Amino acid sequence: MNNVQRVFPGPTNGLINWMEQKFHEIDGYVATFNMKDGTTMTMYDAESYVQAVGLADIGKDTIHQLAHDDEFIPSK
Repeated sequence: MNNVQRVFPGPTNGLINWMEQKFHEIDGYVATFNMKDGTTMTMYDAESYVQAVGLADIGKDTIHQLAHDDEFIPSK
């Protein structure tokens, strides 16, 4: 299983805190955010298209596995 961590104490400040703690360890990322206006924003930094797709697929697979194992904790 991939490393999984739910951010806390809140979704925004928890994510910022995690990123600050791991800033020098992050080598690439793909993140999709759900905005309050109903749109989505995807941000990425990857060495290649293949790496970006791979990171997105790892996230997707991890969420499916968490749901399958009843370990996915929704925010509401």
